[in-house]
Amino acid sequence: MPPRSVLITGASRGFGRALALEYGSRGAHIALCARSVDQLESAAGEVRRRGGKAICVRVDVTDVSAVRLAVEHAARELGSLDMVIANAGLGRTHSAPHLTFDDVAPVLDVNVRGALATLVSAIPIMRSCGRGHLVGVSSLAGARGMPASAAYCASKAALSTFLDSLRGDLKSLGIHVTDVQPGFMDTPMLEHATHWTPWRWPADRAARHVVRALDGSPAIIAFPWPLVAATRLARLLPAALYDRAMKASGPAPNLNEFPTGSSVPSNSDGNSL
Repeated sequence: MPPRSVLITGASRGFGRALALEYGSRGAHIALCARSVDQLESAAGEVRRRGGKAICVRVDVTDVSAVRLAVEHAARELGSLDMVIANAGLGRTHSAPHLTFDDVAPVLDVNVRGALATLVSAIPIMRSCGRGHLVGVSSLAGARGMPASAAYCASKAALSTFLDSLRGDLKSLGIHVTDVQPGFMDTPMLEHATHWTPWRWPADRAARHVVRALDGSPAIIAFPWPLVAATRLARLLPAALYDRAMKASGPAPNLNEFPTGSSVPSNSDGNSL
């Protein structure tokens, strides 16, 4: 059954907003979560114009306690939580010789702690209902490390592994778990990108693809297929050969930081890959 109630973090812009609009077109009741109230209200208005119902929940996913309260509030307002999509993400690039933990920490706070807090907060609610669908938006970038993207790649790999573990634990409880692994998408994160972004999809196309695929509750949704094939091949390469390939790929990405769902330009994640 298609979900009747959906919570989406990072829903104010980019991929998260596109997902909300797609589910709105299906008549779902959606809790849109992000930090920017104005952008949330704009997205919610569009959801309603498409025939869906929407509530706005202002939350900073780096505040774990606030995330739990937001998820519980959404469940009360919507009457249930059929699906929770941990989409909020932060993209930063830093060359390793100049990397500090202050550069790494914000990426982990949003992409790992924020995503995991969102998913874990929904588990008791779904257990009480005997059903549900947990979705995390990771990235093909989690397949292997890329230059100047150590924190980002590691954070996405962590989310994928977490989802993999949840799936086995929750299947018997009627809770499905899906790892969404996009490649490059037209979101605000890539507006300033100077590196090559092959097979780049518009956010609305990606949202349509993912929403259709989620109906089948698959373990993984990875796209586009040429980039999926390339990343799978990359995982098989010996370290020395992979390092040479990365060096030959050109200069490191040059992206500004764009936290999803915040009051600054945001990526609704998925991605700088």
